[in-house]
Amino acid sequence: MLIWDFLQSAYDHARGRPKTAFPTRYHYVETLREALTARGLRLRRFGQHCLELSRPDRAERLIVVVRYTHERDLARLAKAARGSGTRIAYLLDDDLWAMLEDNKLTAEYRARLEHFLTRHFAALRPMLQQVIAPSRQILDRMADLPGIYMPPAHLEPSEDLSHFDGAGPVRVVFLGTSTHGADFGRIAPGLAAALKTNPQLHLTTLQGKRGSQLLPDGPQVTHLKDMFFAPFQTWLAEQRFHVALAPYQVNPVNNGRSNLKFHQHALVGAAGLYTETEPFAECVRNRENGLLLAHDADVWSSAVNDLALNLDKTRNLAAAGIADSRRVGDHEALASIWDELVG
Repeated sequence: MLIWDFLQSAYDHARGRPKTAFPTRYHYVETLREALTARGLRLRRFGQHCLELSRPDRAERLIVVVRYTHERDLARLAKAARGSGTRIAYLLDDDLWAMLEDNKLTAEYRARLEHFLTRHFAALRPMLQQVIAPSRQILDRMADLPGIYMPPAHLEPSEDLSHFDGAGPVRVVFLGTSTHGADFGRIAPGLAAALKTNPQLHLTTLQGKRGSQLLPDGPQVTHLKDMFFAPFQTWLAEQRFHVALAPYQVNPVNNGRSNLKFHQHALVGAAGLYTETEPFAECVRNRENGLLLAHDADVWSSAVNDLALNLDKTRNLAAAGIADSRRVGDHEALASIWDELVG
């Protein structure tokens, strides 16, 4: 199924259409499968981009459109909407309208967004009874629909922080992909200064060639290439870092994102540093479970240096981040929201 999904997604990409949203499906619904099953809910695929939640002994069902659709999805949804007992909800975890206006994104990417919004979303919108999002900003975009605020689920972070016990480099990571190069580039000079000040620091990113342009590779810097979702999840679960960075400049696009990086930082056992965008302002308690920083290179340089020199403090921030990740993204609480939506 995963290989077939990938081929379909690649075909959509070649046609200029948005690709299948594997991460969104996983982080908001599929990772909750065990908790949903315990409530008697059955989770199945519905077309390429949608999921169906139902009860085996009941006629009611909820079809969840995940980010995008294509023509065949829309035809199936239109048929389903005519039946009794079916409700259709839209799950969206990025402000697509803000992204469409962002000139820092590639013209190709914005063209795919425009294709979806002007053709597919326009046809989808009359079928929707609910919108579900991890951002108040997204919910406000569709304020005429009943809205449900839903953060992503936690990623089963371990409380084992033994990587803070041994000697060796202080491992710093930026988990944003190359599409976030502009945000990373604003603080890259500060990171370069921190690396020069402390030879024990080592930075890993997923920026690939884009990262090398902003901060050259070397003994203290490793830029990995972007990964497809499945291998990325496997890689992420195996990693341990001390400090993790989420330097997303305050703007409409980043304010319309989720707090997923908060959960990813907990998964790798790191203390998180965050720009004061809305998703992080809602879950980060400054200096208790992470740091909220101005988007300024010198500020980030100082913060990274401070955490590298005070690993007990850094460990405490990481431990609190793990505990709050499990609380904010509690699987039982999120499954109960889906339970109520199914009815």
